[in-house]
Amino acid sequence: MTKRKRPPLTARDIGLLAAISLCGLAVVAGLIWANARWSALVSGGDKFFTLYSGARAFLFQSGDPYGRESAISAMELARGGFPAGEIDALRLTLPFFLMPFIYPFAVVPDPALARGLWAFLAQLALAATVLLALRLAGSTVPRGLVVGCTVLMLFNSYVVVAVLEGTPAALLGLAYVGVLWALQTDQDELAGALCALCLCMWEVGLPFLGLVTWRVFHQNRRRVIAGFGMALVVLLGFSFLLFPGWLLPFLTANIGVLRSAPGTSTAEVLLRLSPDHGMQISRGITIVVLATMIYEWAVGRESDNRRHLWIAFLALAATPLIGLRIELSNLVVLTPGLVLILAAALQRRRFGAWFGALLLTVVMVVPWYLAWRGFAVGDQRARDVGFLFLPLVSLVGLYWTRWWFLRPARTWLDEIRALER
Repeated sequence: MTKRKRPPLTARDIGLLAAISLCGLAVVAGLIWANARWSALVSGGDKFFTLYSGARAFLFQSGDPYGRESAISAMELARGGFPAGEIDALRLTLPFFLMPFIYPFAVVPDPALARGLWAFLAQLALAATVLLALRLAGSTVPRGLVVGCTVLMLFNSYVVVAVLEGTPAALLGLAYVGVLWALQTDQDELAGALCALCLCMWEVGLPFLGLVTWRVFHQNRRRVIAGFGMALVVLLGFSFLLFPGWLLPFLTANIGVLRSAPGTSTAEVLLRLSPDHGMQISRGITIVVLATMIYEWAVGRESDNRRHLWIAFLALAATPLIGLRIELSNLVVLTPGLVLILAAALQRRRFGAWFGALLLTVVMVVPWYLAWRGFAVGDQRARDVGFLFLPLVSLVGLYWTRWWFLRPARTWLDEIRALER
């Protein structure tokens, strides 16, 4: 049987493709321009300028990207000055073998434009995270869910804070979801390479990476280990060629940041909310969360891909509650779990749509109200509740939809096949 040749493109087809391409370029240029404009008008961007200043110090000043001079430059770019005692908090902590991914932004001489480009990349990564999370959650996704999840990801207060601060967590969330997608589609080498890119900001995804490592070794997936090793060897070899002595300054900078104690922890938040019983409550939450994760990991050793996906998002949601210090902008990595909750809710024909709409409204409105109370009014209790809100809602939502997601509703075709057996 001969294959039918596709007809050649007509002049009308070429014109239509050209018009679509020009419209796409115009939209991209408009978004970049808008991001650059607000970057010049809105102060902040501490996390991005830490990366930007460190990369420029190495590329153009032949200096130490992990030194205090780089941190001072980042503080000046972000805030127009630096208060005493906060310099160490902005020292670069990114491993040097991941710095080549920052160099394209560091060569931009205008800091506002570089920050706008980084914000645009973060927005693209967040949109890609939504689509990939929906792909993992199920094959058939209603268009309303796509629109709702996109709005949730791009206009939720946690996402806005992450984009304003320029945290790499927005890109890290895409890498986490990419690892899960690669494991489910048996692209083991790709999963290993993505795991190598996840070796930063351990306080954000340490339980997640531990879960992935456990599953890889339990299933004896050697190609994942090979992909991780090859990517790490290439990145490390290139980094030591560029800067042979980067390891000691890197460790020194990380120790300085740990001493400056950036971010907050569940214990600190609960102590402010309840000075008398906050520490006991915090310890109880840590014990319960750790025991829950260990139980789910043990039960899910032989689990299918859906259960592993659910446990992975559970690990991300539980991480801020186990006592690690984490910054508010880094909570953006939890939002793909909300996508899974919405997808699981919509599988229920009776009230799934109502539950999904209610959850979407609550997650959109409540954090914005808490952010307004915290930053505009100066209400510290609102800031503390805002820190706990997303992890707690994610945990409750994941367990609320646990049965639905792990045992999805059977279609009429599934019922017929079951009867035929």
